[in-house]
Amino acid sequence: MHLNRIFAFITPFILMLPLSAHADWPKGEREKYMAQCTQTAAPQIGVAAAKAHCACGADAIKSYPASDIQALMDNKASDALKEKALKKITACKADNKAKK
Repeated sequence: MHLNRIFAFITPFILMLPLSAHADWPKGEREKYMAQCTQTAAPQIGVAAAKAHCACGADAIKSYPASDIQALMDNKASDALKEKALKKITACKADNKAKK
């Protein structure tokens, strides 16, 4: 009976572990991404479209572990991680065209 109480107490914390492992962008990095992305994309597609595309891309990879996002931002990510992130971000481009 005592084990059931312990299990009931610990279970919610165990279930929350995956959520904390894939929390969100490291502090200040999303803003840095948005600034760099918007500056790069704006000349080709305009400021408003660039902001929308970049926000979609930021949302697309926010589920990545903070260490992966930091590696991407520091340009130290593996080729596999870069490819995975690029596929997610490229999907935003396709989604934006479909919404027009």
